[in-house]
Amino acid sequence: MNKKTTSTNNTSRKKAGTGKGKQRFPPGWNEEKVRDVIAHYDRLTDAERAAEIEAAAEAPGDTLMAVPTALVPAVLKLIQRHEKSA
Repeated sequence: MNKKTTSTNNTSRKKAGTGKGKQRFPPGWNEEKVRDVIAHYDRLTDAERAAEIEAAAEAPGDTLMAVPTALVPAVLKLIQRHEKSA
């Protein structure tokens, strides 16, 4: 019996440059900063990327957790509300 390998591409995501209008960034971010972050991670080895992930899990004051995809918009709104009140 042959098993086919399937791709897990998320077809609901927009490809860069295909949106209408000007790109919007969070406060304090711009296209140059985004490109710098991408370049940083492109330069890392797999081991360095893994080390960053492990370090993030131990960052004081932050908690990593799995959130059901359907709840992500609500969680983002809560985070935004928290940041505005801080």
